[in-house]
Amino acid sequence: MKRAMSGAVIAGLLALTAAPAAAQIYITPAAGVFIPASDLEDLEGQAEATRLSRSGTLGLGVNLELGWLRGSVAYATGATISEEGVTGEDDIGDGSVLAVAADLIVRPLPRLLVQPYLLGGVGLKRQDFSYDDDGVGTNPLPPDLTDFALHAGLGADVMLGRFGIMAEITDYITRNEDSTFGQHDAFALVGLRVRL
Repeated sequence: MKRAMSGAVIAGLLALTAAPAAAQIYITPAAGVFIPASDLEDLEGQAEATRLSRSGTLGLGVNLELGWLRGSVAYATGATISEEGVTGEDDIGDGSVLAVAADLIVRPLPRLLVQPYLLGGVGLKRQDFSYDDDGVGTNPLPPDLTDFALHAGLGADVMLGRFGIMAEITDYITRNEDSTFGQHDAFALVGLRVRL
């Protein structure tokens, strides 16, 4: 009886120590572009309507992956903010975005050199804005924001031994001024995937 119990305990310990080895750890530093797919907000005046839009800029990111779980950080700065109204379009400032997310990864197809994947999860998105004050008096930019975000994306990777290359596009979706999930901030990134 003791031998059977000892054997079961040893088998259980071996299974526990083998589980982390089966779930390999990957780290992926990446670079690409930040793609603001939504306007910041629409400002309605008495005689004019003003729209604030952002330009794309360099985006950086890093992913840490353990099996089907992944943590992501993405950052972009220097996105030019333009004000478009009845007088034309003027650059009025710039902004930055810092986003973090925890995701589940689904790899629906087996690896044939390239392996596609889908990801989805939740996180936080922080937007900061700076305004070029030219005597207008009021800042037309929205206040700095930290919002809950939905995160979704798709990508593919190629692995050759411990190293590989991944390419993906992901979207951080937050609430807009109507309190609906409608503001989209995407990152298209290419990175070096390293198995630790």
